[in-house]
Amino acid sequence: MIKSKLSPTLESDEYSYFFTMLTDKYEPLNKRWQEGLEKRFNKPFKPIHILPFHHNSNFAEDNFVVFNARFEELSKKMNRTDIIPLIYPEELNRQFSESKFINDLVKKLAKKQGKVFILSFTDVWLDVDDPNVVLLGPDNKVASFYDAKLEHTKTFKKLGMETIKSKVYKDFDELLNRHKDYPFFLSATYSSGGTESKAIFTAEDLNAYYPSLRPINKKHPLIAAELIDDIVSAPNTTAIITGEGQTLVISISDQILRNNQYMGNIYPSKLSQIKRKIISEMTLKVGDYLSKQGYRGLFGMDFLITKSGKCYPVDLNPRRQGGYYCVAMSSKVDLIELELATIFGEPIPKLKYKDFQCDYCWAHSKLTPYFSNMKILEEVKEGDPLGPFKNIGESYKAIYYPKDYVLIVGNPGFYLTSGESYKDVKAKLFYETEKTISDSYELYEG
Repeated sequence: MIKSKLSPTLESDEYSYFFTMLTDKYEPLNKRWQEGLEKRFNKPFKPIHILPFHHNSNFAEDNFVVFNARFEELSKKMNRTDIIPLIYPEELNRQFSESKFINDLVKKLAKKQGKVFILSFTDVWLDVDDPNVVLLGPDNKVASFYDAKLEHTKTFKKLGMETIKSKVYKDFDELLNRHKDYPFFLSATYSSGGTESKAIFTAEDLNAYYPSLRPINKKHPLIAAELIDDIVSAPNTTAIITGEGQTLVISISDQILRNNQYMGNIYPSKLSQIKRKIISEMTLKVGDYLSKQGYRGLFGMDFLITKSGKCYPVDLNPRRQGGYYCVAMSSKVDLIELELATIFGEPIPKLKYKDFQCDYCWAHSKLTPYFSNMKILEEVKEGDPLGPFKNIGESYKAIYYPKDYVLIVGNPGFYLTSGESYKDVKAKLFYETEKTISDSYELYEG
């Protein structure tokens, strides 16, 4: 823990507190989760935000705790405190779970309120050893197991799906010595959103790739896949598993990519009905398989569609996904109520894909600068995060972390818009994100 702010009456007031790692663009959903818990338990709730770094004054929380061991390590090494090395959600989970401060706080809250709920973007590496803790998401052990990329390919093959040709190497040395086919696409075992994955064209690319890996990925196998160079679309599905053999696809969108890095989504997908049917069937098949392993809750899949018509499943995401906020806010069904009903074993209404769909287009994107060591120039907050869903055509953008800090790694901002036309919304999103990135950061030269 590097910073905290908690109510002095936390242990004695009338509120039941829940921990939430839904930060930044997901923040407005915490109110919906709070209301859902209050409705079920007939008492007031408040969130305690678990953050990877403190927010700027536009987004100051009443109760928060910051965990970021990477910041502590780098600030000592560099003798600087004006840096922001944002960490992965699962790493935030791990530091949270291992914290004596949190474990003691959980015990105090449990004594006061009974059950203590934890809400996270992902349940991977989230493991607080207390019988009073309830995770508001999938089983953490099942989620962690299927988070490894090796298990993605194994699962797809087990279910009879055609996958991109790949080879697995136990470590970097084996890859360096045995892999001779260039170019190829290289992925670490624990990677998502295109991070720690890269197209490798030369041995120099390969040698430059390895030092950038997190320590955990240097200890696990590497996956070298055939490089597909005729990609025409990269769709994503969101689905929910409500019981064994009960999987429902609720959204199909197109991913917005920067090279191979995930930036956002645009809905609805431009895929043909035939391709939508194909990826929906694959998602249902994977969901029903996961359901037999005890998985319950939201998950998603990423696909690549080639010019020749091939449709490859490439990633299984055992968690909420990057488009979670938009899917939840645009859906005609209260998605959070459905999640809560699943978690608490309540009856699930009969629903179909069409029940979740909206009749307009939405799109969102990260506001990640192109390079590391970029100084944040502005504390941006323009519009209402609910605006694009209430009034079609509105936009919202935000940078959540303080200006004059230098972003070492990670995404500090979010852009969201809606409209009637896929083409117009996409053009608007690309223009506004590029302009905001250009205006909001500059290369640190200190």
